[in-house]
Amino acid sequence: MRKYDKKNKRYFMVVLGVSIILIVVFSFFLNKVITNSKLNYVINAGSIMYDNDKNLIRISEDAILKKKWNDTYYLTYNDELINLGATSVIYNPSKNQMNLYGRFYEIKENYEDKVIIHDDETIVNVNDSKFYKIADRKYLLVDKEIKSENGVITASNYLIVELDKLGNATLYNNNLNLKTFKETTLVTSTYKFNIAEELLTIGDQVVNLKKIIGSTNKYVKAEDIENNNQDDNNTTTNNTTTTNQQTTTNQQGTTNQTTNQNTTNNNTTTDDNDIEPDDYEEEEDDEDDNNSGNESGNGSGGNEEEETNQNIIKATKTTSIIAVKPSVGYITVEYVVYDLLDEFESIFAEIYDSSNTLVAVTYFDKTTNKVVIPGLRANATYNLKFKYSYFDENGTRVEQKFDEASVMMSSPTLSVKITKVTADKIYYTVYLDNDYELDSLKVNISSVKDGNPINISPITISKQEMSKKESVTGYFTYNQIGKYVTVYLSNVVYQGYPVNIDASYKIAMP
Repeated sequence: MRKYDKKNKRYFMVVLGVSIILIVVFSFFLNKVITNSKLNYVINAGSIMYDNDKNLIRISEDAILKKKWNDTYYLTYNDELINLGATSVIYNPSKNQMNLYGRFYEIKENYEDKVIIHDDETIVNVNDSKFYKIADRKYLLVDKEIKSENGVITASNYLIVELDKLGNATLYNNNLNLKTFKETTLVTSTYKFNIAEELLTIGDQVVNLKKIIGSTNKYVKAEDIENNNQDDNNTTTNNTTTTNQQTTTNQQGTTNQTTNQNTTNNNTTTDDNDIEPDDYEEEEDDEDDNNSGNESGNGSGGNEEEETNQNIIKATKTTSIIAVKPSVGYITVEYVVYDLLDEFESIFAEIYDSSNTLVAVTYFDKTTNKVVIPGLRANATYNLKFKYSYFDENGTRVEQKFDEASVMMSSPTLSVKITKVTADKIYYTVYLDNDYELDSLKVNISSVKDGNPINISPITISKQEMSKKESVTGYFTYNQIGKYVTVYLSNVVYQGYPVNIDASYKIAMP
């Protein structure tokens, strides 16, 4: 009976302990939910940001930013909840201001061992020079002008940098989206950032950014790989020398050992004698080819090979644009690059608007044949200048334009139709373009009676109402109406930009 009481007591203590833990955990999450539910921020119209998948978002109306219990920020816009992730960079061009939400690690001069941690909302003037680590292999640079050390990349106000595990990086802001495949250093008015090595030079200090919240970057400099290979070769050479010395020592051993070695050598010789004479000739030809190749670099054959190399260089400094395909908010470029000797420093497209203002620069990946240029306006005309850059024999960087194209951006295909008329209602249907998910649009109705326009408020259709639908229906209520009625679309917004759509439908009232 006493043993049974001990078991009950032990069981009770376990249940009590688990209950206390659950209560503590529940209280923690409840407190977090209550605290985060109070963190609501108004995001002004015209602001630019990115969702959790790095899609560019421009808002044409004020929106609300909320922080959920899981420390993730969500934007409530046009009746839609957009996941912005654990951190959010929101840029307002009209205010020349940037708002940061979430945890950001700011590095300043004289702060090598001490990092300023910003939680929740931080307001930054984009004319100030700032540097932040956002997360593992993700950074934010803020300055009036941000350039690469070689002058190829130029950005204004801010630049987000995300590295992959091999040290390649995607660089983007509201006007730029490109990927680097070579070691690149970005320069601002106060610091230099070596992207692949994650080193920040600020003032007289060099800060190893990998030490700040860690890094999964596996990038290794090419010269370090070469040094390691040389070390491996030296080790192999030393091992070979040691082996040869051991063989010499063994040859000074007993007569039986020498006899065994001779037997082995005879067997090897027999195997060599099995090789046909033709095989010997082929091997000799291969050796002659190799030797002639080595000699031509230093001997009399050098001039001929040099001329050949120059011809190859001229031939390889060429690339071809296959197609330029405009869409509503982006342009797809298909291309082919010929660069067998890796002569190109970069291949890129400069995008100019109708006023000849440079609005974006997109760099091409030499290993693929297609690039998408995002963040462009529908119904707009753009001129694309395709260029490559290389270094000449004097080490001077040369840019060469090899093609140019002017394109008119597409528009969504929309239409509207009056489907039914009753004594006090006019029903309509808006037919949508499934290829493009619009932000919003307005349906309007106009009519004139006795020479006076009939005023009926337009109906706004949100992104959520149009999402994944082929059409949207609705109706207008009226008290009086004229002989003719026209329904038309206006204020069509796609990716934060207005789109000019000529869609209307007119009927005579029954």
